[in-house]
Amino acid sequence: MTTQKNDHSPDELAEVLKNLDHVDWPAVWAGPPSPGQALDDWCTLFGWKPLPGERSLDVRTHTGQRLALYPLSGQIWAPVGVLATTFWNLRADDASENDEVLARVAEVWPTYEAAARSVLGEPTFSGAWDDPAFPEPPHERHWLKPRDLRLKRQSPYRLAVWDAKGPEDRITVLGVDLSVAPTSRTPRGALINLDCYPPEDR
Repeated sequence: MTTQKNDHSPDELAEVLKNLDHVDWPAVWAGPPSPGQALDDWCTLFGWKPLPGERSLDVRTHTGQRLALYPLSGQIWAPVGVLATTFWNLRADDASENDEVLARVAEVWPTYEAAARSVLGEPTFSGAWDDPAFPEPPHERHWLKPRDLRLKRQSPYRLAVWDAKGPEDRITVLGVDLSVAPTSRTPRGALINLDCYPPEDR
């Protein structure tokens, strides 16, 4: 039996993306202040409620979606390297259900990508893990996975990328991430994630 952990609708994705269009991205990438009134005021600028943790800042949007702001590797709180959230999460309870998980995510993925396109327009890239035109990471610390790892894990299983419109925007990535390699005998899961990254020339 498969287990659905997250199931936020494509309409909710579109609403989150509309709200992100009004975010002061340079302020987000610079990072939040320490917890307290300053953090509360900072989050209010974006219509968020802070839910601080030790290594990241989670916020709740006015629509109820939880967003996580992760700092750059090795940093605490700031600067921010990615804003991330999960809209859909299905996992197999047994390895025999792995194919069902892949079939289900392939079925729902087009509705989420269509919702994103309705707000963001045509993506720079849209395709599957084995697409010959799949974008490659320009350096080893890039948010894209190396080609050999992607092909081995079939993850991201699907990917759509919208480039930043300028230095004060964000790169928007909608993708399907899989939890384990396809040769594994363990149950696998699939997540539809939204990630926003600073422009490449930051």
